[in-house]
Amino acid sequence: MIRRSILDLPPETWDHIFAVNVTGPYLMSRAVLPLMIAGGGGTIIHVASQLGHVGSAGRPAYCATKGALIQLTKAMAADHAPDGIRVNSLSPGAVETKRMVLRHGDMENARKVSGPKHLLGRLGLPDEIATAAVFLASPAASFMTGADLLVDGGYIAT
Repeated sequence: MIRRSILDLPPETWDHIFAVNVTGPYLMSRAVLPLMIAGGGGTIIHVASQLGHVGSAGRPAYCATKGALIQLTKAMAADHAPDGIRVNSLSPGAVETKRMVLRHGDMENARKVSGPKHLLGRLGLPDEIATAAVFLASPAASFMTGADLLVDGGYIAT
């Protein structure tokens, strides 16, 4: 991952990051909403990030897209609650995935560098994020819509 300020971020890179992180979920939602409406409802979960809530040096486009996705979630929830469709977002902190290895060289270094940035002092595990997504999709979250569920080990609390 290359860290760049706005001054070093070419417009085509900015556009690509928005295309993936905001336009992708928009297009997915447009594709599934008619089927969900016809079926009587359902739930959409957008995967945002803790960086949709806080800024991070050298990551202006990523932070902006994840903040935009959280707001898209809220607007869609307002539009489609009458259709029986709940729309929420899920904002993970840093998680032990291949992406962390690519960023830090190996998982040991990722844990050493990124773990302490979270109040719990560690990276999240993929199963912890999956469990949160299952919760959002389940009847246990039937009174949640337009919400962003932070599963970030306390990252934004610091």
